[in-house]
Order: sequence, then C-alpha cells, then structure tokens
Amino acid sequence: MIPKTMIVGFGAIFIAYIFSQWNDPLGERDHERNVIMAWKRKILLPSKSFQKLVIGVNANVDLILNGVALLEALKVEPGEKIDKEILHSIEDLNTVFAHYFSKGSAAERAFSNSTDWEGIPNAKYHIGGNGALMAAKISEMFPNVEIQFIGPVGPKLLEMMPKSINIPEESHIPNDEVHLIMEYGVGEKWGPYTSPVANRFIFSNDESNGKGTMFETFFNHFDEEDVNCDLVLVSGLHLLETQETEYFSKKLAEIKQGLQKTPDKVPVHLELASMANRDLVKQILEEVTPVISSLGLNEQELSFASHAAGGPHDSLFLQMSGQPEIYKISDMLLWLLKTYAYSKDHPERNMTRVHFHSLTYHIVGVVPSAWSNIEAAIAAGTRMAGRQACDTKRLNSDLVTLQIPSKFKLYTGDEEREFNSHNPVLSWELDGFKFAFSPVLVCKNPLKTVGLGDSISATGLMYSEYNADFRH
Repeated sequence: MIPKTMIVGFGAIFIAYIFSQWNDPLGERDHERNVIMAWKRKILLPSKSFQKLVIGVNANVDLILNGVALLEALKVEPGEKIDKEILHSIEDLNTVFAHYFSKGSAAERAFSNSTDWEGIPNAKYHIGGNGALMAAKISEMFPNVEIQFIGPVGPKLLEMMPKSINIPEESHIPNDEVHLIMEYGVGEKWGPYTSPVANRFIFSNDESNGKGTMFETFFNHFDEEDVNCDLVLVSGLHLLETQETEYFSKKLAEIKQGLQKTPDKVPVHLELASMANRDLVKQILEEVTPVISSLGLNEQELSFASHAAGGPHDSLFLQMSGQPEIYKISDMLLWLLKTYAYSKDHPERNMTRVHFHSLTYHIVGVVPSAWSNIEAAIAAGTRMAGRQACDTKRLNSDLVTLQIPSKFKLYTGDEEREFNSHNPVLSWELDGFKFAFSPVLVCKNPLKTVGLGDSISATGLMYSEYNADFRH
C-alpha cells in the first residue's frame, strides 16, 4: 500500500507542474501550442455575418520568383540602399530592393518602363492585386457568400479566379496586367545585406491599375437600383502615385464622390498598400478616410502616414528596422482614429475601424458602438497569417514561432506586462475607442508571403460584426 504522505507529495508535485504549465515565462514551454488552443476558444463567428459583398478595384496576375536570383540573372551587383518613389531603371530597382530587403519590409513600386518578364524561367503565375486577392480569400473561406468583383481582369486572371465570384463583362480587359513579385527568405544574403525576415518586393508597369481606370465602373455599380450588398471592399489607391499630382488629386476627388454613393448602412473597407508619395498619403487621409468605415494597413503604411501627416512617433518610418514596438503602433492607431474617425465631436465622419497587421502582431481599433466581436476578429486574422504563410489549413506548433517580446507596453502610459500565451488576445479602451491585440505565430519556413495583408484584412472583416445604427 502506498503511504498517504507519498500520495499527498505526488499530488502537490502534479499541481505544481500544472500550475507551471499555465504560468511559465515566455520561451520555456510550448507557447505556440498554447496560442493555437487559445485562438480556437476565442474565434467565434459574429451573430450577424456579411453575406453579399462588392469588391474592387485592383487586379492583376502576379509573377512570383526569388528576388536575389532575378538580380543575379540580370548580372546586377548589389547597390546602395536608396528608396525612390518610382523606378526608372534596373539600377533603381537594385537600390530600392536593397533598401527594403535589408529592413525586411514589404514594399511596392511602379516601374516607369514597360518590360516583358514572361520569359523568366521558374516563374509562377498567381492571382494578384489587393482587390482580387481579398475576393478570392473570402470565396475560399466562406463559399456561401455572394461576391461581385469589379476590376481589370484579363484572360489569365479570369481562368484563376474562383468560379463562384461574379465578374461582370465590363471588368474584362484583353491583356492581363502583370506584377513582378521578388520574394526572399529569412537570413537570405544579397551582397553585404541580409534579410531579417521573409518578405517580398513588388514592382509593375500597370496601365489599368496605375491610372485607376476601373474606379468609375466600380462606383457606377452603385447607381443601379438593384444594388444589394452588406459590405464593400475597395483597394488600389496606392497605385495612383505613379501619376502626376494633378491627376491623382482629381482621381481621389472622384473616388470620394463615388464612395459617397454607397448605401448609408453598408460599411466600406479600404485596404492600403506601400506608398512613398507624401502628398498622396496626406490626401488619402484627409479626403478618403472620413468617408470609409474601415481601414487596413501595415507598419510601413501606418508609420509613413504618421510621418506624412505629423502624427506620433513620426520619425519611426525613417528609423524602423525590424518589428516596431507595440506601444508606438498603438499610439499611432489612436492618433489615426482621433484625427480621422467618427466621434461625438465629428459625427459627419464614417471611419470607425482600423486593422493594423505586421509580421509579429496585429492590433484593431474601433468605435465600440459600431463594431463588435473584435477579439475573435483579431484572433482569426492573426491565425490566418500563419496559415497562409505556411500554406496550411491547420497550424501546428512545429511550423511556427512566437516572436513578440516577453514583456511590453500596449500604449504610452501603460504598465509593462508579461505575455501569457494562454491568454494571447488582449483588449483595452482608451479615449472612447476599443482596441484588441494578438500576436502572430510566424511561419518558420514561409511558402506564401504575397497577399498576406489582404487575406488578414478580409478574414478580420468577416469575423467582425457591424452595427449600422451606431450613431443612434
């Protein structure tokens, strides 16, 4: 017979072990597994989901290949790290690629010269363009949702788009627009530079998307009497920076007018992408954000917006290397909402939601009377980041790694807190806005980095619940 004291002793050891599993400091146990299990408990669909979507406007075919291999094939030696708004030559491509490659930041630039890249060996074609990628991801995840897509769709893209998506005849163009995606892996070397994370650099010479030719077609859709949708997703404004100031200013005015045609009770989400033109960014913030409902953007886009418009931590864009500190991003999101979103002092504004996504964490900020289920939405978005990067439908802890600090502040003035992998989704309220945070489980060997932001934003939206009567 086992002595009673021994039983008590084993019991105490067992309880201590279980307690340690729930309270161990970051890095000592399988935190990735804990986060996956916590997300599973947290991710619940809203009581009222979006069912009928209209999505546009940018669409193209992505030609994906290794960036360093391309430059080596072109016999281009590594150049200086110089950022430029527009690429005019292979040398420009070299220096701008070096700039973002060394930082590990995603970026996109226009190439002023038309070049035929279709003869490149080992290149693969994929659906491209923020609008088309969001439509494809939502169609894949929610096959019963009705989607109408309006954008420049050429023959190759038409073949690749899900057949369940309605693409009207006026969206068809005779030749596909092609964007070249230069991917690279973590620790990859290019001359003296080493990439800190896996990411991609995109460039193109794109007539339809660069001039925003489909915006008029898109907004004409809302002139029709039988328009019946409950969510609108718009993208492609960033590509206007290839144009002269007069052109993009006029186009933004038309887009603002078009956005005001959308039904009052239907939320409009705008997905941003990498930009380098301060004037364009400022005009988007001042003219467009007040007439949309929701905004999606990453660290490059948010820090540049703050830099261009005089927000907090406005030097971060110039100094950023690696992942930005959580509290600085949170401060910028609060500034963005206080400056451009709906409030009692500014009831004429429509923006009520911002979704920030980066490699290692996401934050969503909302007007709480307008959006709910945001903890589930941020968890679903961060889970999608790992799934897509690893190209898997089910995450397991062997594929991913947690890369946020063990201790951090959520915002300026916050007390430093320890991360608990059993409770990875955090929420708080500040100045009338509600925020939710979740870490990303970063894929160790990423297979698919293109379109991550679009999939993340689309997923977060579909798990969010909108209250059209929030003003009352």
